[in-house]
Amino acid sequence: MKKALHFVFVVLFVGICSLPLLGLVFGYENVNIEKRALAPAPVFINEQGFNPSYPQEAEDYLSDHYAFKPYLVTADAIMRGALFGESVSEKVIIGREGWLYFAPTLPDHLATDVLSDNEVYRIARTLMIQKEALARKDIDFVFVVAPNKASLYPECMADRYVPTGKENNYDRLYAKFAFADIGSPDLRSLLRTSKLDAGSDETLYLKLDSHWNGRGAMIAYRAITNEIRSRRPDLVLNDYRDVAVEKQEIINGDLSVMLYPAAELIENQYVYALPADYTSARPIRSMEDMLIQTSCAGGQGNLLMFRDSFANALIPFFSDAFSSATYSRAVPYDYRLMTEQTDVVVLEIVERNLANLITAAPILSSYAIEPITGAQPDDIDLTVYVENVDGVFRLYGTAVPSNYDPATNYDIFIRLDGERSYTYVTFPILEPELAEEEEGDQAQNAAFSARIDLSALDPGTYSVSIVVRDKNGSVIAPYGEIAAP
Repeated sequence: MKKALHFVFVVLFVGICSLPLLGLVFGYENVNIEKRALAPAPVFINEQGFNPSYPQEAEDYLSDHYAFKPYLVTADAIMRGALFGESVSEKVIIGREGWLYFAPTLPDHLATDVLSDNEVYRIARTLMIQKEALARKDIDFVFVVAPNKASLYPECMADRYVPTGKENNYDRLYAKFAFADIGSPDLRSLLRTSKLDAGSDETLYLKLDSHWNGRGAMIAYRAITNEIRSRRPDLVLNDYRDVAVEKQEIINGDLSVMLYPAAELIENQYVYALPADYTSARPIRSMEDMLIQTSCAGGQGNLLMFRDSFANALIPFFSDAFSSATYSRAVPYDYRLMTEQTDVVVLEIVERNLANLITAAPILSSYAIEPITGAQPDDIDLTVYVENVDGVFRLYGTAVPSNYDPATNYDIFIRLDGERSYTYVTFPILEPELAEEEEGDQAQNAAFSARIDLSALDPGTYSVSIVVRDKNGSVIAPYGEIAAP
């Protein structure tokens, strides 16, 4: 009898362990709830013969497709979370009272891995250049940072993550804004104040998701439109003060799907009864679409918004308020989406991605400034890449002066000398093409990127020089020539 029980146990154990593989063999398919393409089936023989990557491809395929994966992952996550408070996903942190946090936001919560002084300077300068370029076209610019969830609800973060007490990237950047006319509403302060006023029973962020809920989105919308109205009082933008709001149950947030893929977890969402009078230029598959364009007969003004997923909840608010609105998730920010009717550009980015603002220069033509006088000749170490596409002269690279200091904030300009002289600003950004090619320290504080519209120049040949300016003065070095048609 005892041997029979052992035999049954072994058969059951082997059978259960074999179920995921047997299910795959017999055609069972999991529902793909991950926001990525799963690994394709491996090929043993390809056009070149034996596929040397077959073992790795087979492993990736089995890892992605074994039968009942969502249920097994969910069961493991629930067990380990309940027993040890551990998360089976490297992207999700299990907090207190059922709150989940996006792990990549942890450095901001702890104030570790912070931006350098020069990186903060370059972010602020990059934003100022965009603002000035738009102002010359009579277009307003509003920059806004969506706070990380942990910045609003640190009290529910897991106890083992103790902040250092230092300033994080949001603190450092907004301290810089105090001395620069960026024009950026401080959403973190506004949301923290609203959170305290509302009480703990009415949250502004979702417990199972990394984003704000409808109430948080409404506060953000009003803060942004208040900033716009302060500059454009002619725009009468709906603030939805009389719009009803109700709680609705929703299933699963982005974090709970990562952690418990087969579970159906419910929480409350705040839903506003918006007019929804807007129409879209093309069908909106989801608010995650890379490009969304809307129009509303009852709206006012024309909006271009560069955004990330935090703006998903903002799109209905803005689309009913503006006559036309264009929302782009593409990076780098493409200002060719502007039209002659554009009134305001909003650049929204989540707190955890602030460093991304200086990873690629916006696609925006540089503007000319007054000549920089007194620049002294110098043996500047130039690494310059040049493109001439559709009448736009693009230069990017590094300009390292002979007295280079890695801690100095350098401003770099392009000077063109012909029958007339022009001096153009550049973004203080090391373009990804150069960053990928070079190794080690690339003197990012001496990086530049510019796009010069050749049609704005008088026809002729121009000598090109690079001007580098710091707090002690300016130096200049020749580079080459360009021809304007």
